[in-house]
Amino acid sequence: MTSQQEFGGFWTEQKLDVIGKYLKAYTTIFNRNLRGRYYSISYVDAFAGTGSIQKRRSGRFKSLLPEAEFEEEFRKGSVLRALEVEPPFDKYVFIEKSAAKCKELQTIANRSRHQERIRIVNDDANTALMQWCAKLDARRQRAVVLLDPFGASVRWEVIAALGRTRSVDLWVLFPYSAINRMLVRNRRPPKAWAKKLTAVFGTDDWEDAFYSTSRFRSLLNFNEEIERVQKSVGHREITDFFVTRLRQEFEAVSTPLPLHNSNGALLFMLFFAAGNQASAKTGLKIANDIVKKRS
Repeated sequence: MTSQQEFGGFWTEQKLDVIGKYLKAYTTIFNRNLRGRYYSISYVDAFAGTGSIQKRRSGRFKSLLPEAEFEEEFRKGSVLRALEVEPPFDKYVFIEKSAAKCKELQTIANRSRHQERIRIVNDDANTALMQWCAKLDARRQRAVVLLDPFGASVRWEVIAALGRTRSVDLWVLFPYSAINRMLVRNRRPPKAWAKKLTAVFGTDDWEDAFYSTSRFRSLLNFNEEIERVQKSVGHREITDFFVTRLRQEFEAVSTPLPLHNSNGALLFMLFFAAGNQASAKTGLKIANDIVKKRS
């Protein structure tokens, strides 16, 4: 049996607890509301992994990864928590690129009382989500989608496509630490990193937003002009830039939940974004209330 390992601790539990509480509130609303019962509701986990996450033991990597708090037992990942939500979703879509992890997901599906409702997709998350969006019937379907990637692997075009459905409530884990590492301090990022950042934000406007340029004459040669490029933003400005982008595609965006490691370093920002105009206000209130209690 394989298991999904995660370099996490308390912040991982925070994330899973917030999402689990939202899923419970979401299905309850659709179940109790006569108008809500008109819709088929789905839960889509785009980076499903294996369904369980192993807390690791202390060992030779602990000094390198102080945020990893290792334990013997397994804890439930987003897949298992979603399957335990009552009332249940009508459909569950678990997307995973690794064939080996898909086999583990299939084992979970076979043991679940919701087996007939579960679809496992062995594909790249970006590709699979674009295909899923294209087939979504916005007249009859609503969904909660979780984007919980490893690193900066979600392309903005996917987030934009989810927003355009006007049927999706999105939870997205913004990989602040990975983004910040690519935003080098005293020069613009290398081309490969710049391309990745543009794919994440869906625009190259981040260059002007995150970097300042100054020019001055060389002391050694007055006719020579020197250009100095410097990163000029911190986590607030980077986060606000992402929020602004989300608001261009979704009806409402929540207060973000910062997720730190045990040393206090900011790793991720967890966002909620509501795509449907009619339900955005309700979804936003629920998400903000849950986030506030976990902050």
